[in-house]
Amino acid sequence: MKLRLFLALMAVLAITFVSCQKQETSTTPESVALITKPDAKGEPAEAGARPVTIAATSNWSAVSDVDWITVSPASGPKGMQEVILTYTENTSGAKRVGSVTFTAGTYSETFTLTQN
Repeated sequence: MKLRLFLALMAVLAITFVSCQKQETSTTPESVALITKPDAKGEPAEAGARPVTIAATSNWSAVSDVDWITVSPASGPKGMQEVILTYTENTSGAKRVGSVTFTAGTYSETFTLTQN
């Protein structure tokens, strides 16, 4: 009888010990990184397109802060992807600057495009 009680008590202690251990979770933090860096000289005044490569650990989206830059595709799945930034002709004669913000989860990275 004492042996059964002892074994039952040991089983309860073992279950309690195992259930109280810290559970390891392997989550990858959400992030997006720009692989392509902006051209220091800027883009020409003529209309054109600029490929940008990004790497994201989760689904991502991109938004331009100006109407003269469009982004294609504007969103995508995790992984590496080439995104095309298309810009219209700059007829003002002055440099102009626009930004595209890439977001994955709560993390964001901004690509700044300068057009001469």
